[in-house]
Amino acid sequence: MYHALQKYLLILFLTATVAAQGQVNFTANDTVPPFSGDFAYGSNMGYYPAWEDMQLADIAAGNPANGVAGVGVYSLRPALPEHFLEQYGYDVRLEEFQHYESLDIRNNTIFVGYPSDAHKDQTEFCSGTESEVFANMHLPIWDDGANGTPVNDENYYALYLYRMVTMYKDYAKYWEISNEPDFDYTNHAWLPPGENGNWWENNPDPCQNALKAPIFYYVRMLRISYEVIKSIDPEAYVAIGGLGYPSFLDAVLRNTDNPLNGSTTSEYPLKGGAYFDCMSFHSYPHIDGSLRYWSNDIDDFVYNRHSDAAADGVIELKNEFADVLSQYGYGQNYPQKAFIITECNIPRIAFDNYIGSEEAQSNFLIKTLVEVQKEGVQQVCVFNLGERRSESEATSEFHLMGLYENLNDVDPYMQVPTQSGIAFNTTSSLLDGKKYDAQETNDLLLPDGVKGAAFISDDGTYTYVLWAETKTDRSELATREYTFPPFLNADTLFVKEWDFAESSSTEIVVSPSIQLSGSPVFINIKTIPNEPPPPGNENEDFFFSCFPNPYAEAMDIVLKLERGSKISLAVFDISGHEIETFVYREKLNGGAYKYTVDDELPPGMYFCRLEVGREDYYCKFVRIPNY
Repeated sequence: MYHALQKYLLILFLTATVAAQGQVNFTANDTVPPFSGDFAYGSNMGYYPAWEDMQLADIAAGNPANGVAGVGVYSLRPALPEHFLEQYGYDVRLEEFQHYESLDIRNNTIFVGYPSDAHKDQTEFCSGTESEVFANMHLPIWDDGANGTPVNDENYYALYLYRMVTMYKDYAKYWEISNEPDFDYTNHAWLPPGENGNWWENNPDPCQNALKAPIFYYVRMLRISYEVIKSIDPEAYVAIGGLGYPSFLDAVLRNTDNPLNGSTTSEYPLKGGAYFDCMSFHSYPHIDGSLRYWSNDIDDFVYNRHSDAAADGVIELKNEFADVLSQYGYGQNYPQKAFIITECNIPRIAFDNYIGSEEAQSNFLIKTLVEVQKEGVQQVCVFNLGERRSESEATSEFHLMGLYENLNDVDPYMQVPTQSGIAFNTTSSLLDGKKYDAQETNDLLLPDGVKGAAFISDDGTYTYVLWAETKTDRSELATREYTFPPFLNADTLFVKEWDFAESSSTEIVVSPSIQLSGSPVFINIKTIPNEPPPPGNENEDFFFSCFPNPYAEAMDIVLKLERGSKISLAVFDISGHEIETFVYREKLNGGAYKYTVDDELPPGMYFCRLEVGREDYYCKFVRIPNY
């Protein structure tokens, strides 16, 4: 495994090597830039004829200079295609990117590719169809400055990258190599191993993918991208381009850039995984099968069209990509890849059998932004900044995925946020700059049916995002009561709903308990000083409590160990008879643990005994009738 310090020192060395030689002598099999920044709340910009890109940036992040409010977007995913830069000049977007920077828009992802007609490979890899790859990509990448640049000017893709990245490197953190190169026109990408024409065991046919070229040519794009981009900015991330299918990733990882057959030779020594740092993928759980499964009992699909299943679908897809990378040694023999999501959403209106409601969409975005941070994803770019059509004119679910209502229907700065735009803004405004805290999340002891996470600020204070898990098809209704564990000393809860960005309203709950719904809430707590523990429980190494006490339906025994200890934990009646044993002489790691006593105990007084080493500690509790 690669430690952060080792990565940092290696980056310093590699940066010096690049500066000295003009080109790189390392790959992503050697190093991936360490990530220490903040999670990026991003968006795709979209295209709306009446709007300029600077105006779109204003309503994304907000522009105090002209009084424009935003929706909490602080990272963008624009494109800089070669055909556009060749026509209008390579500096055509510099002013726009400088404007983005002035609005604190950062960690941008720029996707690249798309040759001009003069630089397009004229080979018809798919008969009757032009390819979308550059000509001359298999010429040498470098020529030692023979034409005034370190790259070979006849390698059109290398020259385009060199000129563009040199100009825009200060405004990009991720360089995404094409957009959805695995877009499947023939439904082969879905097929599992063993099915005829599947991509796990067969390379995608040029007629089946968006580039209309062999997979080896995409690997070549990755190799050229990696060498050129890293020679200019070694700490930038080179991202494989917005994939939707793990089978395509597998094809990249098992092939080299050898144009004949993708095999390994001295000229083509490494496979595709060596040429990208970052796994960029797209997730639309309403269309990828996440919200349904086949039941032989009813000979039909069973649907789970609610926000929690959709958010879980995003994580499931991320893990599928991670599993493929792991099978090829990434995270073990080679450094772990970074992860970003450059397109993600569900519609706010139901089309066909898809999920779709305003509440489901807004809940999904908040839950996804929380859950992906628990998985280490560095960025999510929602699709899209604005909707493409009005609700009455929409014919596709992709028309109604936006943080603003249809921007084609309004003049600049007359925009109206959607419910999901308000929810996104709330999440960004309350969590931007905070980091997910796994230990504090574990210490919340969330019961079944309650989901969420803890985020820590630089000053050490926490924001908790919690919700009741939705479980019913086409319903966002859910309810669960949650009580903060007693060792967190929660006296007063300051609760902000999903629409806080618009309402600015905070509810004050003078209790450690809160009733949750399917819509997430953001909670800060006021703590009370620790009271001295009762006699016999004075110990700096653990916290031990029974709550609520007395109880009618269920009581939790909460234990927090500061370090690993061997313990036993059991419940006894007033006569000393053992009722239930939860742990018996088991070594537990440091952390928080919760054990539940249900309503099967007859009303009366009981004791819970904790043995830590050779010492015994007790808490007395009472079960009262549940009328």
